[in-house]
Amino acid sequence: MVISFRHRFSQGLLQANYTYGHAFDEISNGGLFSSTTGSSLTPQEPSNLRGAYGPAEYDVRHSFNASYVWELPLKTALHGHGRQTLVNGWQVSGTIFARSGFPYTVFDSFASGNLAPSNNYFSAIYAVPVSVALARPLCGKGAAFSNPVQPCQPPQLLPDGITPNPNAHFVQAGCETGFNKGNPGPYPSCTSGPAASLNFAQGRNRFRGPNYFNTDFTVMKNTKFPGWDKGSLGLGVQFFNFFNHPNFGPPDNNISDPLFGQILYMEQPATTILGAGRGGDASARMIQLKAQLQF
Repeated sequence: MVISFRHRFSQGLLQANYTYGHAFDEISNGGLFSSTTGSSLTPQEPSNLRGAYGPAEYDVRHSFNASYVWELPLKTALHGHGRQTLVNGWQVSGTIFARSGFPYTVFDSFASGNLAPSNNYFSAIYAVPVSVALARPLCGKGAAFSNPVQPCQPPQLLPDGITPNPNAHFVQAGCETGFNKGNPGPYPSCTSGPAASLNFAQGRNRFRGPNYFNTDFTVMKNTKFPGWDKGSLGLGVQFFNFFNHPNFGPPDNNISDPLFGQILYMEQPATTILGAGRGGDASARMIQLKAQLQF
């Protein structure tokens, strides 16, 4: 569903778009490459594609973007006072981007790695939940490395690095006994009290990473050259990520990693003066002076 709004007025233009969508598949991007967290290159169980059916890696449930341009009426605001070359030609413009977070699946690469040499298995195994109903904690600033106060997923182990965390959402790495099956307890015994087997399907891409918000802002002063009708000089300043709002990437989604549930990097902004290569994932505010000659 797409809702668009566009309004042109005497001194500017405003347009906005909102999209609600829900994309499903078994393997995102046809298995060619990963768009977000690498969760959908291959199905967990090739003989059960239905078990891999879920939100696509690029499933953005809510998306909003807007842009605006406004010629400032300084002459009118000053009741006709001021030199024309100073009060005319001022313009502000900007963009706004907001969307919900990308989905991700929690994996156990340790279990799949054990199967690779002996069973010719090269897919990814979903981590097995410890209960049917899994909480979906908030995922954002509190999960940022290196001092997370609220990880996107509870850690698998206590600070000693050995004892299983009783609040963990998944069985310990290597304690899976099959697809969507596992035993509680520390590896390698994988027993804790009664040897009760778990059989709870996590499902694919049921969790969500952090939301995204960014806005850019530009102020320009355009001055016409005397005697040159089509010539003008524009001077101004551009602000990328005007509010210096941090945008976080998806969390570490591998229960085998000691940093599981933590966010290790920032999200690449939709607009940046650095491009999409080296440094393109920097989301701090950037300011750029701009000069343009139109003729």
